[in-house]
Amino acid sequence: MSIIYLVKKNDDLISHCTCGESLVGDPGQLDCPWCGCGWLFSCTKCRKAFTFATGVELEKSWEDIAREDLYGYSKKEPSEKELKEWVDFMKGMMGHVEVGRDYIYLDGYFIPADEGPFEVEGWHSEHDFNEPPQITAQHSPEIIERVLSNPEYWNERKI
Repeated sequence: MSIIYLVKKNDDLISHCTCGESLVGDPGQLDCPWCGCGWLFSCTKCRKAFTFATGVELEKSWEDIAREDLYGYSKKEPSEKELKEWVDFMKGMMGHVEVGRDYIYLDGYFIPADEGPFEVEGWHSEHDFNEPPQITAQHSPEIIERVLSNPEYWNERKI
């Protein structure tokens, strides 16, 4: 059985994960999204951050990935309830992911990297961009400090 899932695309912009296979973990976003939890992916194995992911077809089950992610986070075997909740949540998050398409993470959403102008009401704040800010940051890195990792940006738009 195969599923469509997000894996680390490359080491561009920010990438602290060096795992051979870096699957995207549950966002687990805190109330400080500027720290990176609101705009970077995290690896299911090492929990380290990276910026870009791509949709692939995996020969794994949702439960296998859930177990890896939950164990990577807590270092203990997850309960059946935790596994079910994770699977239900991540299936919803991954529902629009397409094989071969690249994505960024922003405030509760996996957004196509080739997305044009977009507005989104995230888990923490409202956002309005001409393109995903991580894409902008590749040629204008100051957007990281000015927007993505700036508490003022996030709190001025807080929901």
